Amino acid sequence: MGKVKEEIQILIETCERKYEEGGSAAVIEYIEEAIRQGDNPIMLDVRYERCEACDVDMPSINHICLVCGQTTKIIKQQLVDAVIEDLKKGFELGDYTVLDELLNMLPVKKLVQALPEEEWHKYKDINNSYFEVMHQDFNEDAGREEIQIHAGENGNVFLYQDDDKLGFIIDVYGQNDLADSMTVWEEDLNPSEEESNDPRNFSDVEIQEWKEKWGQSHSEITANLGYPRSHAESDELLMDDYFWVEKDKRWYNRCASGFTPREQAIADYLYACSTYQNLNE
Repeated sequence: MGKVKEEIQILIETCERKYEEGGSAAVIEYIEEAIRQGDNPIMLDVRYERCEACDVDMPSINHICLVCGQTTKIIKQQLVDAVIEDLKKGFELGDYTVLDELLNMLPVKKLVQALPEEEWHKYKDINNSYFEVMHQDFNEDAGREEIQIHAGENGNVFLYQDDDKLGFIIDVYGQNDLADSMTVWEEDLNPSEEESNDPRNFSDVEIQEWKEKWGQSHSEITANLGYPRSHAESDELLMDDYFWVEKDKRWYNRCASGFTPREQAIADYLYACSTYQNLNE
């Protein structure tokens, strides 16, 4: 066993004895006194972390609770402290890159509020956001990760994952009560190709753009293919590979090597529509 591991084991065993003597209070008292004395370098690695078994932040080492021996959780403050220490190292070298990136991620209102209040008026032209992110993290009371956004004067928007973790819920509150709520499902955010090419997902603009790209007048297509110009002589030849839309006065490809899967789906849809119209005329 290495020297550090041996010292950690000695600390754990000492805390076990202290617990048997006087419970958690005895362990905490021992740890606090050892930290104050500063004689044992291993105490520099002791951190207060969330222990679910003790249901409170407890002294720990290597994410092991020194009171009950259970695994602890890293809390956000530890992450903040680690970032601060890393920033200090950068400052010593004259490097403010990380700090600049972090500050640029903050909303303008948060940046302004970090300044002395007498300076806030200088930034009133940019400190006028309609939305303000009030909270974005795990909510211990609610037992869930959530985002809270203040909107306008009276609106509050909450986003959080549904209990089954199949999507997320958006709750909108007015001044006094819930105003609206909706659920967004993961499967709707990432539909399969078959679902995304469903004709119900084609917009009018998309169909019109497809027609402009692939449509040809009768004179154009017969000239290009060297077919007779009259419909009576050429229609039967064309219908093997194209379909005619009377209201557009255009021929369209039933299939083409240049089609994307979505373009082919649009072609299939329009061909089916034209066939139905022809049967009912």
